[in-house]
Amino acid sequence: MNWHYGDPIINGKYLCCIIGNRYPVVIYWYNGEWGNWHMGSRKEWFPLDDEQVLCYIGFDEIPMPENW
Repeated sequence: MNWHYGDPIINGKYLCCIIGNRYPVVIYWYNGEWGNWHMGSRKEWFPLDDEQVLCYIGFDEIPMPENW
């Protein structure tokens, strides 16, 4: 797997390495910033500090086992 540094070009969800976390986390890239959607009574966007995301990989880049 090739992790990417910097910012993605395409809006969507990514598997990210967050500074201070032991495990990768699913975070969204939306219109130039990292954050999460809260799906309550209305859809709300909660941005993250860009410094928290160290690197990311798209789900389409993760290799699947043979014959999956």
